[in-house]
Formats: sequence, C-alpha cells, structure tokens
Amino acid sequence: MSVEIENDDEVAPRADLYASVLWIIFGGAIAIGSWNMDRLEHMHINPYEIPALVPGLLGSLIAFLGAVLAVRAIGEGGLTTAMPASTSHDREIGMHMARVFGLTLFYALGLVGTGLPFWLVTFLFVSVFIGILDRERQIELGRSSLRQWARALIYGAIWSAVVSLCFEYIFLVRLP
Repeated sequence: MSVEIENDDEVAPRADLYASVLWIIFGGAIAIGSWNMDRLEHMHINPYEIPALVPGLLGSLIAFLGAVLAVRAIGEGGLTTAMPASTSHDREIGMHMARVFGLTLFYALGLVGTGLPFWLVTFLFVSVFIGILDRERQIELGRSSLRQWARALIYGAIWSAVVSLCFEYIFLVRLP
C-alpha cells in the first residue's frame, strides 16, 4: 500500500464526524497528560522551557482541529447522512492501519523501557515496520524479498542512529 496509488474519493461526512471525535479525544488526552507532567518548579525552570509545553500545545491544537473537522462534518450533513457501504478497499485500508497501530503500540509499550538499549529497539521497530508495511510496493517495483529486507535494515540502522543521537545530543535525554 502506498500513498501514490490511493484514490481521492470524497470522504463521507459521517466518517469525518467519527474521525473528529477520535482526534478530539486524542488531542485532549495529550493536553491533559502534559498538564499533569512535572513542571520542575523546584529547579526554577523557565516557564517557557517546561517539558510539557510543546506536547500541551500540540495536544490542544489537535483537539481544536478535531473540533473544526466536527463542525465541518456537521455542516455537510454528518449527523443525517448514512455511511456508504464498505468496500474491499476500505477493509484493506483498515487492515493496513491496524498493522501500523499494532506495530507502533508494540514499540511504545512492549519494547521501549524494557531494559534493551533504545537504539536497538528503534532499529528493530523501523526495520520491521518498513519490511512489513512496504512489502507490496517493493513487490510492484520488482525487488526481491532479500533486497526489500536489506533496504529495511539499512533504513532501520540510519534512523535508529539519527533518532538516538538527536535525543542524546540535541534534547539532552539520557537513553537506556
């Protein structure tokens, strides 16, 4: 599945309305979580440098844009029009999204913080993510499975190094 082959069919207003509720909940959870983070006041941190500032702003923005999407969906009849019948393409997209969410949650909840080095779990995550989710496109390009996994491992190594170094030297976060 690739962005290049996606069709640009119009999204049903009811689907936008459902999505808006999820975005509002997601953004609100981020904003609430960041509000509850330690502000490091005991260390006399500048209020503009508190750890929760950027996540709080981003969470609030996501929730706000979810509300904008809800208003637009309601204006286009999202409360009154029915959802169109689902197609095989819709199910394919749904399965793809489930794989993305599953792999991402496994990385965040199952790998990070388990005692394994951060660079290693990031390398494994990126490599497996690309190897699994880009398989169809690689087959269409005529690449063998071995070449596909070699590329995934190369990308995994590069991105693991970039992310780890950024966290350690730019954000000054000590990684496990």
